[in-house]
Amino acid sequence: MMQTVEAEINVDGTVTLLEPVPVNVKTKALVTVLENGGDSGKENVSSVLELMQSDEFKNRRSYPAEQIEANIEEARNSWE
Repeated sequence: MMQTVEAEINVDGTVTLLEPVPVNVKTKALVTVLENGGDSGKENVSSVLELMQSDEFKNRRSYPAEQIEANIEEARNSWE
């Protein structure tokens, strides 16, 4: 099932979903970068593309889905 959700991309390249996305297994996603309008939107797109092509981004550390889920669960439980 394909689903579209709104998200924000921070200047450091992290993506923040603006609504919950329930998934039962590790799931791939596509990110489409939208222009904000005016020249600043084009600048943002250029900056994101530059980041995505950088060695720092290509060589970033990735984590298995199970570890991410465990970290989320630990954070949830720490509030109790």
